[in-house]
Amino acid sequence: MKSLIALVLLGQILASKATSEPFPPLIGRRPDCDDPEIENAAKIAMDHINSHTLHGYKHVFNRMENVKVLPRRPTGEIIFLEMDTLETNCHVMSPTPVENCTVRARTEHAVEGDCDVKMLLLEGQYKVLSTKCHSSPDSREDLQRLCPDCAPLQPLNEPEVMNAVTTALAEFNAHNETDHHYDLLEITRGRHSHMPRATFVEFAIAATNCTEKEANEHKDCHVMTGEHAHFGFCKATVFKKPSGDGPTILMVFPDNVVACEIFDKKVGHSHTHLTQHHLGKKIPSPGVGHTVLDLIHSHNNTLASHESHSAEVPAVQASPVVKRAAVDVAQIQPMLHLQQCPGKYRHFAI
Repeated sequence: MKSLIALVLLGQILASKATSEPFPPLIGRRPDCDDPEIENAAKIAMDHINSHTLHGYKHVFNRMENVKVLPRRPTGEIIFLEMDTLETNCHVMSPTPVENCTVRARTEHAVEGDCDVKMLLLEGQYKVLSTKCHSSPDSREDLQRLCPDCAPLQPLNEPEVMNAVTTALAEFNAHNETDHHYDLLEITRGRHSHMPRATFVEFAIAATNCTEKEANEHKDCHVMTGEHAHFGFCKATVFKKPSGDGPTILMVFPDNVVACEIFDKKVGHSHTHLTQHHLGKKIPSPGVGHTVLDLIHSHNNTLASHESHSAEVPAVQASPVVKRAAVDVAQIQPMLHLQQCPGKYRHFAI
């Protein structure tokens, strides 16, 4: 009997020791940064980033900095991407597909984003698990070397920028052909020109439940939401006209100097919550003077950032990839190749 008990105890000890042994180390792989599989993953990552950005502009993929792929137990792989992006001229509220958006020219003081992305590849489908991005404009020194006469970006809370937006929005409301008075959602860009003296601004707007007449009568107006929501994105040039010894007069000349694109947002669209994020704040942009959770440049030389954790984001069908068998010694050798990273620029370097 004692011998039987000893054997049972010995078996339990051995079993406990076996289960406490660590798993064998995970063997990862290092694909080239321009590998078609990685380019496909980058496209899916960019779609996720653009659909979760609350302010500013849509971005496009520019270059892959680094890639690492690790096996995931019991199945699948985890992909880590370090990628560069560039700002386009499409506001995040615009329904225009990012493929149809123009990349912001360097002469307009381009903005670059740096993103770290974690993805799951399981049974041929990609799923974004998390993203962390920060963005910043090209340096003023580089802009001046490239284009000495180009106007650099100004802080969004600069009085001249804010006054120019107020003037341009008043001009739009006075002449717009809709039945709604529009309110400011956010200022997204501001630049000054000295010859002629003018301020170039870009800003997002939203329709209220008031007509222009009701707004002028100081009725209690509020931005419409849900199925009644209407949004717009405006670009304007506001000229400064000296008035003798008096204050400078801001003037919006005719000839379509204020141009606004008005578009509807579908109920349930991922950006419909942006309205609530802005309502009542009356701020130029959350990127002014402090770090924010958003992929938008900060004009005060502080990096703005965007972070999302997306456990519930639907998986996206990947391009066909070759299924890999269980890793053995023969498979380790291909991982020893010199990884080709970073990858090529799709647009231009900043």
